[in-house]
Amino acid sequence: MDVGIQVLVLAWIVLLVVILQWSRLSNRGVGINRGISIATWIALTAVTWWFEVTVAFVALHAVLFSLGREATVVAVIVAIAVIVATPVAWWYGLGRWNKHRSAHP
Repeated sequence: MDVGIQVLVLAWIVLLVVILQWSRLSNRGVGINRGISIATWIALTAVTWWFEVTVAFVALHAVLFSLGREATVVAVIVAIAVIVATPVAWWYGLGRWNKHRSAHP
């Protein structure tokens, strides 16, 4: 695996952990036990979109130059589907995480 990709994945994981810890501390200070923090959802979505767009950029160029235009069209559709599904997935994931966290304080 290329060092640049490893750094990108590591940066994404570090940002996710920082955002989730910030959410935990900010929710504890305000006394919010239920619901999803909109700021946390936006931050996680933005960080994940940054990662997905970077990976899609590299992958689409690799597909274009190795497999051709037709395969690139399919790859673009898959990349768009993943990017569109990201906010929904984080909303669901944060809801489940908050439900688990409130059940086990």
